[in-house]
Amino acid sequence: MPKDSLGFGKVVNMILEGKAYWCNLKEPNKFYGYYGLLLTLNKTKYLQLKKEGYQVKDTEWGYCLNIKTKPKEGYKPILVNRKEKKLKMFGDIPNGSHVKVRLEPWETDSRYGHFKGFTLIAVMYLDEVPKLFAE
Repeated sequence: MPKDSLGFGKVVNMILEGKAYWCNLKEPNKFYGYYGLLLTLNKTKYLQLKKEGYQVKDTEWGYCLNIKTKPKEGYKPILVNRKEKKLKMFGDIPNGSHVKVRLEPWETDSRYGHFKGFTLIAVMYLDEVPKLFAE
């Protein structure tokens, strides 16, 4: 689990910034049934998360963190603009959009091994708001 900035306790929420690709925020992915996105990271953050055991990969868009969250009753990621005003979506975020994401780390053990990941809490859209959204 990532440590806080002083290295003492667990991080309850983590905020990362980057470009978003393959977003499924309006509704879960049709084939796999999850909300999520690929978030580009700088190399330092990529290596840190890889060392800690999170699902990161080097893609055509750069170093990416694959964020997937299974839908639960009443759960849907929150989407806001840079002024923290809630956005209503009429389509998905375009690939390459500049975003900040709020994540909650999780870990679990099963008979298949030890797994780590993130629950997607909120997405802040930092670009100009396109016509796919209503403020």
